[in-house]
Amino acid sequence: MKKINNEVYFSLFCKWQESGQSKATFAAAAGIPKQTFYYWCKKFETDSVSSTSPSPFSIIPMDHIAASPVARINYPSGICVELFGAVDVATVRELVG
Repeated sequence: MKKINNEVYFSLFCKWQESGQSKATFAAAAGIPKQTFYYWCKKFETDSVSSTSPSPFSIIPMDHIAASPVARINYPSGICVELFGAVDVATVRELVG
């Protein structure tokens, strides 16, 4: 079997979603190894979830505030919260706690 590129697998992934068939049945009918099709489905499912799920955070433009933050909180998950202007200690406690 010749090598299939991302676009072709994505097209097959979309056709599978519309087909109502199981992944194994669709892969067999398309002549694709089941494990390969499972891999690509997982990749596309993960990509679509991350790109479509809204972030609970948003960037608020603050043109009138100083360019440098007065406080920065870095969470282990990689999220960074920067505080500009006057910082209320109670707010910082809520963000850290």
